[in-house]
Amino acid sequence: MGYEATERDIKEILQFRTDISPFLVHLTRTRNGADAKNILMKILEERKLKQSGDEKISDARFGIDDRKIDSNEKKDLFSAICFSETPLNEIHSLLDIKGRQVKLEPYGLVFLKDQLVKKNVSPVFYINNEPNDKNKVLEALLSLRKYYSSEANCIIPLIAVFGQKVTAPNANKNQNGKINFSWEREWRYPHINGDLDFNEKDVFIGLCPNDEISDFETRFSPIAFVDPIRNMKYYAMKLIKARDRLTLKCSVV
Repeated sequence: MGYEATERDIKEILQFRTDISPFLVHLTRTRNGADAKNILMKILEERKLKQSGDEKISDARFGIDDRKIDSNEKKDLFSAICFSETPLNEIHSLLDIKGRQVKLEPYGLVFLKDQLVKKNVSPVFYINNEPNDKNKVLEALLSLRKYYSSEANCIIPLIAVFGQKVTAPNANKNQNGKINFSWEREWRYPHINGDLDFNEKDVFIGLCPNDEISDFETRFSPIAFVDPIRNMKYYAMKLIKARDRLTLKCSVV
């Protein structure tokens, strides 16, 4: 007898693909005088991720002389709230990276990806600049704002370049070297959308150091917490309970 494939619905297949996470991770970090722990607590108390607009993260910013753009437009074009599609057991790989300017810490929330998609969170558009020929592409993208400003504000914040670094038209010297953060599997919520409200049903689990779990769980029940530095199998039963709380069908351990 020959081999006969058993066909399954794509939703059933994706539920158990360990390389495709059903979650999006948002990590906090110490900034503007507030530490990562207190920032996470404030997020949970307010049930809201707030847009700051302080950091310009879209690589599309290198496609224009930003002196020609006012501060509010810069925020809408280049700022966003960030997430990673990194699987649960690999969250530790986002931490303690040598030489990285943005130092993430083991505090944060793991959201249900399907829920955030409904709230207009989108995957980043990664542009390959290994041939070092994408300056004109970025310039063309930025030109859209002249004719389709609201549409541009939805798309331009999602741009990320990998390969050769891109140099802005008004830069004093070229950016040399390479950059590649595509491994982060980043998703973003553009600044133009405002703050991101959520509830406990949007959150799969919280993240904090192991010795602080009891405090976080007492304050923010029914959300459970795990330490992202530890192997997730250590928290197997807790993850299963979190899955049951949200009636999820996907594999979590």
